[in-house]
Amino acid sequence: LDRAFPRSAQGVLKISRTLVALATLLCFVASGAHEAYAALAGMETVITVLFLLLYLLRLDARMRCLFWPLA
Repeated sequence: LDRAFPRSAQGVLKISRTLVALATLLCFVASGAHEAYAALAGMETVITVLFLLLYLLRLDARMRCLFWPLA
């Protein structure tokens, strides 16, 4: 577990992006918008949470098969 990551600039940016994606999802669900918009916002929320966990658990250093700067 990388305890310094949430305090770094990258960590703060990923956490804020996750919170914005979650707020977007909640707004789409609460407004009764079309289900496709809520599904897209939900997918983005899940993807950003997975990337946050990936960097928090230092899995990017273990998985050499992907070019992480593009991800």
